[in-house]
Amino acid sequence: MLFNGYKKNITELQQTIAQQASLLEAINRSMAVIEFDLNGIVLLANDNFLKTMGYRSEQVLGQPHHQFCLPDYARSSEYQDFWRRLKSGQFESGTFERVAANGHPIWLEASYNPAKDELGNVVKVIKYALDVTLKVQHESEAQGKLQALDRVMGIIEFNLDGSIVDANQNFLNLVGYSLAELKGKHHRLFCKPALANSSQYQDFWRRLNQGEFFNGQFERVGKRGQTLWLEANYNPVYDASGRLCKVVKFASDVTAMVERYEQDAQSASQAYHISVETRKAAEHGTVVIQ
Repeated sequence: MLFNGYKKNITELQQTIAQQASLLEAINRSMAVIEFDLNGIVLLANDNFLKTMGYRSEQVLGQPHHQFCLPDYARSSEYQDFWRRLKSGQFESGTFERVAANGHPIWLEASYNPAKDELGNVVKVIKYALDVTLKVQHESEAQGKLQALDRVMGIIEFNLDGSIVDANQNFLNLVGYSLAELKGKHHRLFCKPALANSSQYQDFWRRLNQGEFFNGQFERVGKRGQTLWLEANYNPVYDASGRLCKVVKFASDVTAMVERYEQDAQSASQAYHISVETRKAAEHGTVVIQ
């Protein structure tokens, strides 16, 4: 009976070891893996790591980890603290900028895992990584474009029900509100009552909730009740799962231009009416002379 119990435990242990070996093999096939001693010297690097970084095995084994880092970072106290934490058994993960064999920067989504012996002492560090350089570059470019827009345009974000989530300083300056005054309030705050209570306005938000894009010139109202004209676009935004999650509005103040156009139109109308009256008077004068 006792022998059968031992046999069962051994079988379970063998199964566990086999499962762990299978898992490690799967990780080794799909990820870049490299191992370091506690001084940061490379002990092992798999083919995925060598391919990702552009090295041959003999160029990596026995070399220090800092050869993959930018020189300024490798000399920094931050880098020293990074390895101090790893030696103490602390797990580190994140997106790290590193340098490939050709000298070009590369971004790795990685985890540094201190490995311990049976006594609980840290004996080495295993790093698992994925190349996310293209993703980081695209995100950086997108962020740069958004920052450029933020500098020159008014930007405001809404939930799908029209409640305000956030607004940049340009937009706040434009409408005269503080962010605290706007958060949680509805978009209709910027609209004249006749529009806010109309079926046209309800239809506007219904179509935004269906993912429809709007752009054009919109009449709005500032905090002091002043009329504002905005050249704006309303952009439905989707989350990573493809679900509509919010609406972002980019706007420029064109009030002065619209008012000038209206004045010019009014002047043209007045000139037309004067011209008509002048023509009638001239015609009447002609009749009198005749």
